[in-house]
Amino acid sequence: MTKPESIKNHTNKLKLITLITIVTLCIACFSSFAHAAQFVYGDIDGSGSVDSLDLTLIKRYILRTIDSFWYEYGKEAADVNGDGSIDSIDCSLIKRYVLRKIDKFPVQTQQPTPSPTKPQPTPTVTPKRGNVTYTLITVSNPTQDQKDAYQRIKDAMDKAVYYYNTYTTITKELRVYYEPSVSTADGNINGTIRFGSDRSYMNHITAMHEIAHTVGVGTSGNWRNLVVNGVYTGSNATAVLREVTGDPNAVLKGDSTHFWPYGLNYTSEVKSEADLINHCKIVEAMKKDGL
Repeated sequence: MTKPESIKNHTNKLKLITLITIVTLCIACFSSFAHAAQFVYGDIDGSGSVDSLDLTLIKRYILRTIDSFWYEYGKEAADVNGDGSIDSIDCSLIKRYVLRKIDKFPVQTQQPTPSPTKPQPTPTVTPKRGNVTYTLITVSNPTQDQKDAYQRIKDAMDKAVYYYNTYTTITKELRVYYEPSVSTADGNINGTIRFGSDRSYMNHITAMHEIAHTVGVGTSGNWRNLVVNGVYTGSNATAVLREVTGDPNAVLKGDSTHFWPYGLNYTSEVKSEADLINHCKIVEAMKKDGL
């Protein structure tokens, strides 16, 4: 006995609906799996994007109203400056990202640490834009002390030049010397940098500070016009400072030769890579102000 045509049609429709539901669920499961494998810095809730919910989560974590995130890699995602801790700096960076003031985090310029469990993000490479070069002036027959100093200075300058060429458009040709009689290190607008015998100053932070002097910080004829009563008055650098700090009233302080914050006047000032990047951005803005 055959089924009436209406019953057969109804049965076929049910089968089709069941098949569509199964296919949809399979696609959803595959999409969820693929999505879970895509690690995104700042994506604390594992949604695949950085948004206001992630900002709320990191605020609550810092205020200790929560002590963990539901996303397996939430803590790794929250450490957007790559310094190994989750604090107000990370919160500020995520806020600026959500507000579209920045399009990447400092940690994305660092080499990722391999992990057998954590999915690795695709490294973000910032194209070099500047053209700061240097020549290390050496003697023909260096002593052991000079050989050691030359290598330390080279390592420091290589890293310092990398930051300037990555985060500024500044062009400068430098000549670098090892001069034991120099007490610390110094930089001149004529492009000369000298390192003394104290090895503690042979680092990239000091080198970046001295590069700033060679491009006009505290050495250009217009510096004293830009620093008035201890405050740097240039509009471009002031705007950059307010952008990176999120403080609309922030001002750069200065004296006859230095500025702060982000002047890298002491190595202890640097807490994360963001401090080095902000230094570069401010110095470039100072060039626009007329250094």
